[in-house]
Amino acid sequence: MSRHDPHPHPPLRSPAPWWIRLAFLGFLAIAGFFLLVEHGTHLFGTLPYVLIGAFFALHLGMHAGHRHGGHRHGESPEPPAPAPTPDRPAPTPDDRPRGGHPH
Repeated sequence: MSRHDPHPHPPLRSPAPWWIRLAFLGFLAIAGFFLLVEHGTHLFGTLPYVLIGAFFALHLGMHAGHRHGGHRHGESPEPPAPAPTPDRPAPTPDDRPRGGHPH
């Protein structure tokens, strides 16, 4: 039993010769250099604003990643600490995990 493809595929094109690919890469390198030289002032002038915007977006994304259903508004975020005993002293502020987001 043989399968017959009703839509024949066109023949595959052979890749470009190495010297054409090399010439294209050289053109891209030269064009990128002149683009950076001629417009670098504009690009580097806006870089601080782009970085501040990226930090703000990443910060919002970090907060969105903490919504995993375990926290409910209006409830205590952590259970009360057990009463200290002789073998277990009372916790100090240094015992808490860093970051302020208890799990």
